[in-house]
Amino acid sequence: MYSQAVDSYNDLEARRVVVGITFGPTFNWMNWKNHKAAPEGYWRSIPGTKVGLRYGLNLDVDLTKEKHYFVSTGILVEHTGGRLNFEDNIVLIDVPMVRKMDRSYKSIYLTIPTAVTLKTPSFSNFIICGNVGFYHSFNVYARYQSSFDIIPPGNESKIENKETINHITSDWEKDKEVALFKESIFAGLGVEYVIKNNLKAKLYINYAQSLNNYFSKDATNSYTGVKEKASIGTIEILLGLSF
Repeated sequence: MYSQAVDSYNDLEARRVVVGITFGPTFNWMNWKNHKAAPEGYWRSIPGTKVGLRYGLNLDVDLTKEKHYFVSTGILVEHTGGRLNFEDNIVLIDVPMVRKMDRSYKSIYLTIPTAVTLKTPSFSNFIICGNVGFYHSFNVYARYQSSFDIIPPGNESKIENKETINHITSDWEKDKEVALFKESIFAGLGVEYVIKNNLKAKLYINYAQSLNNYFSKDATNSYTGVKEKASIGTIEILLGLSF
């Protein structure tokens, strides 16, 4: 009975191209990358993660008759972002300088994945999978929000005692310093379940790391003169169906 079930499944898998939909949450964090260029005493930290989303269409193209090796691609939408704490200059009315701030970033990318996916033979309707590849992403939306304390001139020494005039959180503003293109490498494991014929449910857990700078080459910290350089790390939990 088992061998017949596997043979029947393999016959159903004779199609060379498998179309699917995928969606799921992502957990993103930013890593600042320009420590060596920063002046002595420059303060910067990375405070936690941002929840995002990835969804879209994917294609698996069968490379062999055994149906174990696939080239995977598609078109996805990626909502990502992160947070950075750092020192910078902000000019406000009657307050010439604010140095320490917490800034949140959010971006939307149009992404084309190129990957290799390996799949085991079906057993009890389950298929174990592994994938590794690249995300080629184009930025279509970028915003940032700043949160900081206003310190009256001459009272900077009281920051540690939290003696500030006010705490301000700005509106989300268009970010013109985000790079147009983001290249990431990813890898992960998954499982697929054969529901009926070619209909399968799937779950993948991937780790992705961007390879190039999140910011454009012109992005510079106005307080230190240091070029802004950061990458994004991501853990994604992707659900989906293939047909």
